[in-house]
Amino acid sequence: MAAERKKRAAVLTSEGERESAINSAQGRAESDVLSAQARQKAAILDAEAQQKAIVMKAQALRQEQILQAQAAAEAMQIIAKTLTEDPRTREALQFILAQQYLEMGLKIGSSDSSKVMFMDPKSIPATLEGVKAIVGDGQLPE
Repeated sequence: MAAERKKRAAVLTSEGERESAINSAQGRAESDVLSAQARQKAAILDAEAQQKAIVMKAQALRQEQILQAQAAAEAMQIIAKTLTEDPRTREALQFILAQQYLEMGLKIGSSDSSKVMFMDPKSIPATLEGVKAIVGDGQLPE
């Protein structure tokens, strides 16, 4: 009878160890599956966030370009109206354009990169003459 009890105890111990090993393996497998699902969800959320950021940046750039185009259109309307109302405005506008042209040249010239500027040599004397005409009498057009 003692042998029978020892045998039964060994069988029960063996079955217990087997069940324990099975439960441990199932627990690790379920843990691995849950970890993989969490990584997948995190990757999806990250990709969606990146997509939304790209869309929002594109929309902001679009809105900026629209506002710049509207501002340029309004400025052109104001300039056109002023030019038709006062003929001396043309010289003032030429002076402003010449100033901006010179400022652009200074900015380009002050950078460290190599430069090549293409310009129409015929336009320089005309621009300078326009500036002289405005500044020559010491008065700017009103």
